[in-house]
Amino acid sequence: MKKLVWGMVLWVLAVSPALAQNAVVEFEGRYWITNLSAVTKVTQEGRGTDVDLKSDLGLRDKGFPSGRFTVFINPANRLTLNYTPINYDTDTYLKRTLEFGGETYSINTRVVGDLKMHYLRLGWAYQFINLEGGKFKLGTLLEVKGALGDFSLASPDLVSPIKESWSFYAWLPTLGAAMDINPTPFLNFYTEVSGLPAGKYGTIWEAEAGVKYIPFKNFTVSGGYRLLDIEARNESDYAKIKLGGPFVGLSLRF
Repeated sequence: MKKLVWGMVLWVLAVSPALAQNAVVEFEGRYWITNLSAVTKVTQEGRGTDVDLKSDLGLRDKGFPSGRFTVFINPANRLTLNYTPINYDTDTYLKRTLEFGGETYSINTRVVGDLKMHYLRLGWAYQFINLEGGKFKLGTLLEVKGALGDFSLASPDLVSPIKESWSFYAWLPTLGAAMDINPTPFLNFYTEVSGLPAGKYGTIWEAEAGVKYIPFKNFTVSGGYRLLDIEARNESDYAKIKLGGPFVGLSLRF
């Protein structure tokens, strides 16, 4: 699946110059202010604790930058590549005993935790419903979503320091819908929803709604709300990560 995803990324980058001859290319930078909900469990011989990264480890909500590259091929079709790097860290004292990856972290022990994740989306929107000259557009959204992450937990102050980590990934083709409402040439309201369950391996769901203000032909100011729900499983081990919150962005079109 990784080869498929990167193959699609390289294909988009390769064909973009050709598409740009008759299309509009947009580069967008965003800042996403998130509210985190995350739980993980890594077992050994059936032993392990459900670790809540906020209540157990004290991870705090924070914001992240993200990038979005879009090729508007024609009024009905667009290709989009999105990337969001996600990173949380913590340094706290445990309020209860945890078992993670075969190690026991006792109550009142100082622990250092780190969560890193790279999130990638590659999508094609086909808005085959086009009413009133583009004022209302609706269609399908086909995407490949990928999440590659790592979580580590260490107790550096012990006589014999311990550290355990677990890497996880989820790559999944998803289906959804994309809607645009354009009441004026300088105002756009949009919604995108996509996702798909992957059975015992987990699931990825995502939804986004926002508004774009276009004061100049090649410049856009945007804002909205984004939700991301990822679950990656490997037998009894799992990571569940939910992120949601408002975002603001600026983009240039060529």
